[in-house]
Amino acid sequence: MTQRSRSLLHPATRLLSRLRPVAAAARSARTLALAGATLGLAGTLFALPAGAQAITDPPPPAPLQTPQQASESAINKLVDAGKFNDALAKIDDHLKQYPRDAQVRFTRGRVLMEMGRNAEAIDAFTALTQDFPELPEPFNNLAALYAQAGEYDKARAALESAIRNNPSFAVAYSNLGDVYAKLAQQAYQKSLKISPTARVSSREKILSNMLTPQRAAPVSQTPSPAKASDDAALKNVGKSGN
Repeated sequence: MTQRSRSLLHPATRLLSRLRPVAAAARSARTLALAGATLGLAGTLFALPAGAQAITDPPPPAPLQTPQQASESAINKLVDAGKFNDALAKIDDHLKQYPRDAQVRFTRGRVLMEMGRNAEAIDAFTALTQDFPELPEPFNNLAALYAQAGEYDKARAALESAIRNNPSFAVAYSNLGDVYAKLAQQAYQKSLKISPTARVSSREKILSNMLTPQRAAPVSQTPSPAKASDDAALKNVGKSGN
C-alpha cells in the first residue's frame, strides 16, 4: 500500500459543494415537522379501540442504485481499501461512460496523489478547475500539490481561487495561512543573506520553529473527521522544504 505523499497543506478528500444548501434542508425539516404534527393529530382522532392491533405496512424496499451510482460505490470501496491500482482502472472505465462525473474525476486526482503520481494529479485537478470552475476543492488540492513541490506562489493563487468560490471553505483559509508563513520564512531568509539583523533573525527563528517538520503519523485510507484532519495538517507544516 502506498503512503500518502507528504504535503505542507491538507488536501480535501471529497467534493462537498454539491450538497443542497442549508436553507433548503431547513425548509425540508420544517415540512417534516409539520407533517409529523398533522399525523399525530390524526392518530388522536382515529385511535384504535382497546385490544385492537394496528395493521403495519411492510418496510419499503431498499432504493435501487443507477448503474452510475453502483459504479461510484464500487470505486469508493476500492479507494477505502487502499487498492489504488484497481480503483484507477475502475475510474478510467467509469469516466469513459460518464466523462462529466465531477466527483469521480476528483477521486481520480486524489488516487493519483496517494500513488505519488503528482504531475498527473496536477493535470487532473487543473482540468477539473477548467470544467467546473465553481468548485473550490480542486483548487485546494492543486495548492497542496504545488506546496509539496515548493511552488508557494502557485499554491497561494490556487487557494485564493478556492476561497473566492466558497468564502466559507475553512480548510482553504488554514492552508493559505500555512502558505503565507512559508513565504514569510523564505523572505526573512533572503533578507538575512543580504543584510543580517537581530530583528529579522529572531522572526525567522520563530517561523522556523513553527514550521519544523514532525514525524508523519501512519496514514489511514478512511477520510478523517474535519477536526482531526485540521490537526494533522498543522503537524505536517513545513514538510515540503525550506
